[in-house]
Amino acid sequence: MHIRSGTKDDAEHIAELHTRSWLTAYAEIMPASYLGGPLLDERKAMWSTRLATVPAEQDHSRCLLVAVDDNMLLGFAYLAVATDGRLLLDNLHVQPERKQSGIGRQLVHHAFGWASEQHPDKTVYLEVLRDNVAAITFYRRLGGQPAKEFVERFPAGFELPVVEYTWGPDVVRTLGDNRSTADRRAS
Repeated sequence: MHIRSGTKDDAEHIAELHTRSWLTAYAEIMPASYLGGPLLDERKAMWSTRLATVPAEQDHSRCLLVAVDDNMLLGFAYLAVATDGRLLLDNLHVQPERKQSGIGRQLVHHAFGWASEQHPDKTVYLEVLRDNVAAITFYRRLGGQPAKEFVERFPAGFELPVVEYTWGPDVVRTLGDNRSTADRRAS
């Protein structure tokens, strides 16, 4: 497995993985009518738009990392500077059949390495559906701390409870330091 910076050429594969991940993780959480609807088309539009403006060189406002084996996308992580100045880990997804293989952990290490190098004094946070127990367990094992709960209204017309998890700058730095020396070149 190799972790590298993502490019606009990865958009379609990322959208497909993002969709597969939601179909698996949210099968018992989100309405079946939504998951069985135009989810793939929505993810394709989102990632095409998001990655259309990715410069050849990574900028300091966002980071897309992809885990690949040969040419197969195994997982990805996407961080961006939020309007409040913190860093939002907006997406972290691994091929469903490859979960618990260490790919997600390595993506977090790389993402937090980027965060600690580019934004050394910033907190990283993410928002996770409260009923996504597997993800919450994973984030807690990585030192994530629940910060607040709220209800998110989805454009499709349903609402779900969400928990925000945070990592302070010291924890971000420690997790980022867990990348191997060779791997540091990927971010």
